[in-house]
Amino acid sequence: MNVWRSICRPLAALLLVTAVAACGGGAGDDSAAQAAADKLSPAQLAAAAAKEGVVVWYTTFADTDVQPIIADFNKTYPNVKVNALRPSASELPQRIITEQRGGKYNADVVSGEGPQIAQLVQAGALQPYQSKDAPPLPDGLTLPAGYRGVVYVLTTVLAWNPAVVAQRGLTAPRSWEDLTRPEWKGQFSIDPYAVNWYDSLIIAMGHDKALALLKALGANSPRFVQSHTVSLTNVQAGEPPVAATAYGYKASALKRKTPGELDFANGTPLPASLSLIDVVKNSPHPNAARLFDDWIVSKAGQEAVVRITNHTSIRTDVTNDAAVWDPATWAPAWSHPVLAQADYNTYLAEMKSALRAP
Repeated sequence: MNVWRSICRPLAALLLVTAVAACGGGAGDDSAAQAAADKLSPAQLAAAAAKEGVVVWYTTFADTDVQPIIADFNKTYPNVKVNALRPSASELPQRIITEQRGGKYNADVVSGEGPQIAQLVQAGALQPYQSKDAPPLPDGLTLPAGYRGVVYVLTTVLAWNPAVVAQRGLTAPRSWEDLTRPEWKGQFSIDPYAVNWYDSLIIAMGHDKALALLKALGANSPRFVQSHTVSLTNVQAGEPPVAATAYGYKASALKRKTPGELDFANGTPLPASLSLIDVVKNSPHPNAARLFDDWIVSKAGQEAVVRITNHTSIRTDVTNDAAVWDPATWAPAWSHPVLAQADYNTYLAEMKSALRAP
């Protein structure tokens, strides 16, 4: 696939979305309120948000993490109630798009993985907004102006149960190529919807080699698990003993709790992707939406995200889990942060076919 086409297509779509938004958004449109909110100082924004009193947050954060994050936000902004709704990653874009097509504008702010946010951007469902304390993007990454809110970095790693691997006389895998060997047949799980991971592999090794790797993994009878948390729970139980597409932040946290049941390895380069946050078009509480966006990408918000979830921040003034994130040791292979929908669909179809997923 032509890399420039992959990059330029989503950028062109975003420019079109921005132009359309500037001309008005149809039912429920309140461009004047959106523009006014963008011009407020931090103190004015906080006061205006307190008058609104509520912000509706659609998010893919884990259920156990949502309320602690809200509690941290409310330490600083006690007069803004956060109502969180947590659809699955696959449900998130369609929910907002369907609501808006029906003339309903329920969400104020949305956070999720790059492919899901990309769908919303390309559908014209979001409002461009530049957070007041957004840090610079890591080298090699670009995002269109107005869509640069980064909540955290996700890394994809290999995870295994050291006790069970040893009991079966196996050597712990250190690369995805290791899992293509005969001794690993049927003894690992994989997520056939992990498009960010596949995109990173394509960036790192080229499309043909990445697809060949997936075909070799698919020929070795992987078990299919879409939930990254469930995949690690299965590893802790030893069945199967390896997860090929685990998230680094979760694997590291569980390793600290149960070192005898879980270990993990970062790849070189390390597949990495972004979770993003954006203001929703025609949000019913535009000031509270921007306040929450500003807070979660700020140093205080990012310290809360790292402390509560063990996710990785792109801020250089926040301390991350060194076992998960050290670019000097594991150079990141960044997936496209805003992947065109056509490319996403192509990659997903290639993954499912190569892995022999139903």
